[in-house]
Amino acid sequence: MNIKKRLLPAVLIVIVTFGCILLSRPTRVLFFTALAVLSVLELENVLKEAGCVISRWLLIVFCVVQGVMCFFRIPAVWMIAWFALIAFCAMFWGVLRPRAAGAHFAVGTLFALVWPFGFYALVLHAAASELWLPTLTISILGAWACDSMALIGGKLWGKHKLAPAVSPNKTWEGAVIGGLCAILAGFLIHLILKRFSPVPALPCMVITFLTSCFGQVGDLAASLIKRMAGVKDYGSLMPEHGGIMDKTDSMLFA
Repeated sequence: MNIKKRLLPAVLIVIVTFGCILLSRPTRVLFFTALAVLSVLELENVLKEAGCVISRWLLIVFCVVQGVMCFFRIPAVWMIAWFALIAFCAMFWGVLRPRAAGAHFAVGTLFALVWPFGFYALVLHAAASELWLPTLTISILGAWACDSMALIGGKLWGKHKLAPAVSPNKTWEGAVIGGLCAILAGFLIHLILKRFSPVPALPCMVITFLTSCFGQVGDLAASLIKRMAGVKDYGSLMPEHGGIMDKTDSMLFA
């Protein structure tokens, strides 16, 4: 993979993402809802290659309604009830189909409902809350700083494979470099934010380190699905980044 070709799209993605996050609450909720809907389409195509069928429209409705509920700050108990209702619909529609096809349909849709769209629901909840906004912003920055620097570090110094059966390009050296750079990113965030509010350095650095760890696991988990399906990328929407799912997998776990 050409690092230079990857860099420009990465910069544009960061600008658009944090522009939407910092602009207003409606743009945050709309942005992450749009990412979730696009992820439905990508995941459907990948799982289809693995012989697993999901309900595209059921998941799209789940994501859109979840976004609306978060925007209007509906109590969390109703969001849980909405999640349970969609899970019920997936199983019920599976029962109505022929036996084998129904089982694949129900299991595939339930899997996607938990990951990634259950995780998207949490991101949407954080995006709609002013209280969780700083943590959300720091988490995404930590995950993406680790993702980018792990790639560069692995290309330059990587020798020991991290998970060769899942992602042969990832190395232990890259993972360590990514984690250290995430900590540095946390300190830089502290320096930037202290101009506006007293945000201590240690929490910023701890959050970015933790999100770098969870983010790398999320990246490997998404790669595991691709390996199962025998595909290289989730989609072609973003050149050199492998689609929406490939760019948000670390963010969702973080």
